[in-house]
Parts: sequence; C-alpha cells; structure tokens
Amino acid sequence: MFETLKASYQPSKTERAFDCNLESSQDKALIYAGTYLPRSYAECYCIFDDLFHTAEIAKAFQNQTTLNILSIGSGTCGDALGILSAIDKNLPNIRQVFLTGIEGNKPARDIAKKLIHQAKQHYRFEIDFRAEDYTIDSFKDYIDTTCVLHAEGTTDILLSSKMISEMVSMGKEQPSQAYSNFLASFLPLLSPTTGICLLLDVATKVTKDGPWFPILMNSQTSKTLESMPEFGIIAPAPCRELHGPCRTSCCYSQKKFEVKHSRTSCDCSKVNYRIISRATGIALPSKQPTPCMISPPNCPQNRAPCSSQLESTCEKDAFPINP
Repeated sequence: MFETLKASYQPSKTERAFDCNLESSQDKALIYAGTYLPRSYAECYCIFDDLFHTAEIAKAFQNQTTLNILSIGSGTCGDALGILSAIDKNLPNIRQVFLTGIEGNKPARDIAKKLIHQAKQHYRFEIDFRAEDYTIDSFKDYIDTTCVLHAEGTTDILLSSKMISEMVSMGKEQPSQAYSNFLASFLPLLSPTTGICLLLDVATKVTKDGPWFPILMNSQTSKTLESMPEFGIIAPAPCRELHGPCRTSCCYSQKKFEVKHSRTSCDCSKVNYRIISRATGIALPSKQPTPCMISPPNCPQNRAPCSSQLESTCEKDAFPINP
C-alpha cells in the first residue's frame, strides 16, 4: 500500500479530520488510506477472527461455499480486507466471495479496486468485487436489494464501519435517528441463516458540546431491535445476555485496538460496535449476565461516563465472544 499506491501515514492533530470523506481528493484519500486503513483492517480482522472461532457461528457457515458481503460506505475497503483475511484463516470451505462496496467518493473507490486486486493473489478463494458509485443521502432512501446484491441471494455479512458518524457530521442524518434508520433499512437484507451485521463507529462526540456517538449507538440499537425480534445482538456480551431495552440513556462503551505496521509501532484505535444477527440463524448459549458494562445512573449527556472503557470497569472485556 505504501510502496505501490504511495499512501501516506499522516495522523492528524484534529480528532475528526475525516468527517466528510465524500469530498476527499485523491491526495486526501491516500492520506486516509495510509493513516486509517490499517486501523480498519485490524479492527475487522480481530472482530471476525473471534466470531469465526465461535463454534455456533462456525457451524452456521460450515455448508457455505460462497459468501455475499455488503459494505455500506466502503471507502478504501480496509475493513472488508480485514474480514476477507478472517475468512481465509477460519472458513476453509469458502470458494468464492462476492463483495459489493457502496461508496460515493471516486478516489476511495479507485484505491479500493487496486487494493482488492492486489489482495486476490493472497487468498485461496476467488473475490468478485464490485464498487458501486452511489451517494446515500439518507438511510430511509436506501438502494433497492436488486442493486446492492452482487449475486442472487441475501447478504451474509453486512458492514458499516465509521460511516454513520460521517452521515451525521454531513447533516444527512439526525443524531437521534441515524443508527435506528440504518438498522431498519439494511438489517432486512441479512440472510436468515448466516446473516451478520457489524455496526462499528468512532468513540467521539457528535460536536464539542454534543452527545457521544457510543451513547447514541447503544440506545438506538436497543430501541430499534425491540421492534425487530427476529434479530439479536451477539456482542458485546451484556447487551446479548441482558436482552431488552437499556436501563439507562447514557450507557457508553468503547473498545481499544492497538495496531502495528511499517509506519508506526503502536497506533491506538478507539471504537464502539455491535454485532447483530438474525436470531434464528445464529443462537449462542445463554449465560448469566456479566457485570462488564456499568451505566452510571446520573450520567450527564454531554460527557462520557466514568466507565468510559469496558476494560476498566471489570476484569473481563465484554466485547469478545471467546474471551
């Protein structure tokens, strides 16, 4: 990536330097690829490596020889590449992956095409990649199923990585509805037997004095899934085990990833995510609720709760399925 594409590692001192990637030039897209793509790759690889190590989930995929992956706001496809690596490691029966990326920025699509083309030689399965030139103006006005699916059939893996916060920052979605609108629009595309959705976003504030994105994701995901009982949360563990609506409006969760690559010895990524599936397709054994997520009762909306990191609230990280 750095040698062939001339991507550049340039961490910004501004936390939200890439809020409007739709407007990125070629030069800015290369900076994004060199700086943030390794983080996205590592995040998704670690998450799906853990997923596919889970017996119940591996069993759901054991009869599959092809997979359909749909990435909404796919960007330079670092997240999708991470998933492809996890598939290559854990699902030996897969022979072909149909990957569709929906992305409105041409420089990002061009970089993604080059990276996927280079990556094909490293995977044992075929990759059929289609980068769709489409700008989503609102999640309620989403693309018809026949447009987004690369092959006939439903989506096995649905991916949204750090895209919803961008929609909010650009004014295309309201903070109070963005995650709910995404889930209501796209979850129905999931396969009833293997469908998994990764909803991942930044762990920052909407604005300097506004709410935190993790708080918005947590509350909206819980509320939306109340009216969609065929879907269930796989991770983090407390959300899966306690079920039902959140008991607080200010639950904040965060996961840290430390990334090492040729341009830095330690790159820290802080994100929040939910893994959702059709409950009939993938059912994990019930466990006793674990006290890994603390929700302070009087948490003000304009600041992070004192339990801002799951790792600091108990001895167990609540995100991994196989801790």
